[in-house]
Amino acid sequence: MDPSLYGAPVDICSLTLEDDDSSADGKKLLAQATARPTPTSRGEQLPRPSIGVDDSRSDTPMHQYGSLPSQYECLPAPVVALLEEASLYRLARTFPRCQSAYASIDAVFRHRSVVAYEEFLTYWAQWRLGECAKVLVSALTWAQEKDEDTESFGVYTLLRIALGKVKVFTCGNFTQARDSMREVRRWLKDVPVIHYTDLQIACLSYYYQLIMIANHVTDNFDHESFRVIPLVTSQESQQLSLSHLREVVQSQGRVRDARLILSFEVGFLSDEEAKQGACLSLIEVCTQTDESEPRWSVESSARSMLAQSYKRAGQLEASEKETNAALNLLKNLPLPTSQNKAHLAVWLDQMKATQYADSKETFDAWIEFSERDAVQADSSMLSTALGKIADAALEMLVADPSVENKALFWEWQRRNELLLEQSDDVYFLYMSKLLNGQSALSLFDEFGAMLRLHEDLATRHPDFSLWNLLVAGKRTMIQVYFRFEQQDQVIKTFSEISNIMRQRDAFWVENSNDGDQYSPRNVGNLDPIENDLFASKEMPAFKAENMREEWFSEWVNTGHISFGREFKDYSVALGPQLAKGNDPYMGTLLRWLRDAAAEGSLSNGELELIFTRPEAEQDSPGNQFITSLAEATPDTLRVCLHGSDAQPATSTRWEKIFAVLQDWLLDRVKYNRTKRHVLLGRLQTQRLESIIPTSRNQEILQEAERMLGLIPTLHKEAQQQFLGSTMNWRNIACLAKKALLGQEKPEALWNEELPEFQEVLAMYKVSLQESQDRGSLAKQAATLLAIAQHHYWGAMRLRPAAVAAFFEHLDASDTVYNRSRESWKVLKGWTKVEKLLSAVQEEMRLLIAPLAASVICQFPREDDRANGLWTIVQMAKSNGLGWLMRTNAATGTRQQPVESTRLDVDYEELPTLTPEELKPVSEDAGGNIVYVDWYSREMPYPIMLSMTSDGLIRSLPVSMTWREINAIADDFSFEESELRKDNALRALQRLNPLVEPLAAVTTPGQTLVFSSIGSLHRLPLHALAINGTLLIERNPTVYCSSLTALNVAYKARKATEHQRTHDKTPFRASLFGDPPSFPGKKVLSSLAKGFHTEAQTADASTSSNLSTALLDPALALLHYHGHVTFQEGDPKDHGLELDDRRFSLRDVFDLAPLPNSYHATLLGCGSGMSKTTVSNDVLGLVPAFLYSGASST
Repeated sequence: MDPSLYGAPVDICSLTLEDDDSSADGKKLLAQATARPTPTSRGEQLPRPSIGVDDSRSDTPMHQYGSLPSQYECLPAPVVALLEEASLYRLARTFPRCQSAYASIDAVFRHRSVVAYEEFLTYWAQWRLGECAKVLVSALTWAQEKDEDTESFGVYTLLRIALGKVKVFTCGNFTQARDSMREVRRWLKDVPVIHYTDLQIACLSYYYQLIMIANHVTDNFDHESFRVIPLVTSQESQQLSLSHLREVVQSQGRVRDARLILSFEVGFLSDEEAKQGACLSLIEVCTQTDESEPRWSVESSARSMLAQSYKRAGQLEASEKETNAALNLLKNLPLPTSQNKAHLAVWLDQMKATQYADSKETFDAWIEFSERDAVQADSSMLSTALGKIADAALEMLVADPSVENKALFWEWQRRNELLLEQSDDVYFLYMSKLLNGQSALSLFDEFGAMLRLHEDLATRHPDFSLWNLLVAGKRTMIQVYFRFEQQDQVIKTFSEISNIMRQRDAFWVENSNDGDQYSPRNVGNLDPIENDLFASKEMPAFKAENMREEWFSEWVNTGHISFGREFKDYSVALGPQLAKGNDPYMGTLLRWLRDAAAEGSLSNGELELIFTRPEAEQDSPGNQFITSLAEATPDTLRVCLHGSDAQPATSTRWEKIFAVLQDWLLDRVKYNRTKRHVLLGRLQTQRLESIIPTSRNQEILQEAERMLGLIPTLHKEAQQQFLGSTMNWRNIACLAKKALLGQEKPEALWNEELPEFQEVLAMYKVSLQESQDRGSLAKQAATLLAIAQHHYWGAMRLRPAAVAAFFEHLDASDTVYNRSRESWKVLKGWTKVEKLLSAVQEEMRLLIAPLAASVICQFPREDDRANGLWTIVQMAKSNGLGWLMRTNAATGTRQQPVESTRLDVDYEELPTLTPEELKPVSEDAGGNIVYVDWYSREMPYPIMLSMTSDGLIRSLPVSMTWREINAIADDFSFEESELRKDNALRALQRLNPLVEPLAAVTTPGQTLVFSSIGSLHRLPLHALAINGTLLIERNPTVYCSSLTALNVAYKARKATEHQRTHDKTPFRASLFGDPPSFPGKKVLSSLAKGFHTEAQTADASTSSNLSTALLDPALALLHYHGHVTFQEGDPKDHGLELDDRRFSLRDVFDLAPLPNSYHATLLGCGSGMSKTTVSNDVLGLVPAFLYSGASST
């Protein structure tokens, strides 16, 4: 060893670089975040200064720096000299000068295989993957055009496997890599290891790099099969290891090839001592090697790897010593200091190996690294740094899911993704979005953004075929769809998973006709599960298991698909082992109990207690085992522990069993500690699940408290498995305790001064803090609502503190629900509407308005009641389409579409519609307007509200119940044929109480604007009577789905009118349809003539023509006269029957938002039909056209 190598300590963080005339290339990329590096392209030529080699080195032999010196013999000396110059600059990471050298090579030799390969390495070092692909493809194409032998084993094998790796990164496609791996195996099959050339070593390096990636291609990739060096010596048939291969190569003095092997050898060694031994072995050979080999490069690299290993092992002094040695060696590079940036690689290695105190320290360190000019000028270094910064920012966000940390994460995540896109790196871009992006979105329940992420990935990268990554994404989509009970989407996505898995299984045997025996173990398919899914009428659930921990691998070989309420489990093979029974937890416990019986670690009495049926124990306490241990199954063990669904085990029995299992699993059994603890937690969870349906509140409370007490006693890793459910069990304990209080001490349910009330409240507040710490919006909203419900009975008694607390937490819950709703804005068209409507129909969310209305109805003053109810009704009726219309208008969606690459959405709270906002609408219509609104959910009687043009709101009593109203609406369709019947007229008369209260607050001639709800949408309110006078004769009547939608449509019309007046836009009408009668056809023709246009009828009345007309900024009138189809069970199929197909509600939503507002006239049977959702949103053609941009219909 040369003692001078270790010299004085070098602080790599203080190193600076002098910029040469080309180092500005790519500089400031980080700060600009939008500019692509602009290195010299192929064909351009920079002036090439002298390399600057000292006179003392002028006799240095050729072939020092290139990667494939064995291939240089076919090249003339000037070309070899340029290759050596370019390779030296590549090692020095001075890429512009490197590219200048390549540009100087004569075009005759530019596409030669070895030249192309060396240039490829330059682009690879810069992480310019698109250029890598171009160089390799050009070389292969050129060789084929020149009729060179490209099929034989040799340098073109190397180009093909290099291209295979590039395609993995640029396309996410492993096919070329797979085929090239096969080719390398065939080539090396009978080659003795001592005869390996530098070309074959290079091929093998790519081979092993691709093994690292293969787990993303197929499940449970068989590493061991691929890691066998595919060669034997002529004397023996012994399989050789990587370490042996390196030792053979370095014994031949080929340290550069040995360094290449070492670089991927250490990646497969798990033991740090083994890694250190491998590095020291090469270093020792380097010190004995002739100077004709570039010792400074090889030995520096080996010492840098050794320093990393020392650092990971906590040997900081040794690590620093080797780092200094590596840096001092790099000073021998024969270039001026300003052109020597080779130490960046050592710097980066040490950054990666450093274990920082926390994520904030990691974040700051990588920020500092990334801001250095030398790093900003090096896109590969910068890409690594940005990825590390984004990773650290995500860790900070997980630890503290605050708005500030969220903004910080997305800032760096977008910079990272932008640079990956500029580098044509699809692989890491996909990984970054799938892992980091999805994790950040899930913290804030941004479900819409999660779906958008996967949809965008599928759209932008349709050929991406790393199957396991695709399956992981589909699983996330299933969980989102299941949450919102979208059965068709769950089934569709599960079918897609099935197809992916079939492709995955077939991948390694595809085009394999050479007898290869190394395909990974077959992982089965989902055909039986898919069939069950399609046959089931119940909502299927997909329970994804945590697959990150090795100790958990035994339990992740099955995915559970639950059907309906019977929780019938089916096993889906996701790995090499099949689960033992339908419950892997019970299967594991049964095996352990059998071992315990054989070893005697559990007594016969303890085993008898566990394996006796609860019913048998009750009948005869001395009963023997239900069955022998050998015959027991996981299902029978479950019954023994928890009882049947009809008769769960008693609390006394379970308490005894739990005491035995707790003592045994925590202290006495020999298996993995984390696994033992998780199993105990799962058993207690199953106990809770078994008794909750019984409503035995005392036992539920007891078991929930046992679960809450158990979790802190578990090992840290095991606790992580239950943190997400802790809040649920605590809230269940609160509900059970409140139920018991209602029986034993009712006053404690409403008197906030009693300790029992405060005890429950304290438990809820712990849950709220947990949900806030974990960043779960859904759990925050649910807990805030639970706290509001806890104050409900006190608020109903108008206790001031209770009323204040009730509305405070109710408002907070609604705000948090709305934050989660924002996520759906990133979707488009009908998909956005459909997902949002599913989200706002969550059962818990729908409780907010009726709870508030119930308390408001207790207010003694009429004004307070009326104004409070108005606010609640407008809020409840504008959660869905009305809210989307308002946000579209508020954010200027028509003029500035949402940024296509942005996934997260900043929360922007929109206030509920106020009376003042409707005043311009009233004034524009003449001022004499009365708005009439209703509310229904969970109320026995309708809440009827009126508001006059001056903003005065009144609540009006309605003498009919909702049950009576719904019964009449269900019995009669009130179509023309039915209205002729006496019983229909009598039904209308029975409905008169719905409008009779208006006599006290309206006068004849005032325009009434009805905002109906529920079954009122199906009733002809204008045909009812006030004091014997039909309402339509007394008052002009207008209908709208909600006042919020009316207000948005009005503002859109006024904006368009102003724009057309200012820009003098011509009035354009578009007429479509095929009227069924001759008079109808005549009217349509006459209208077209009056508007100086031509009606689109017959084969011109097509979906494409209608879409074109709607997208025309000058459109002012859309008129349709023809057939309309409406299916109440599936309103999205409601549509206009055109010549080529039905133009459905979905099509209308997909066009939104249109460039300008217009008036739509729809003449057709059923065009005004609609369906009302449980969230009070109306689905039909009229609301769809209003949403897409129509200001009136």
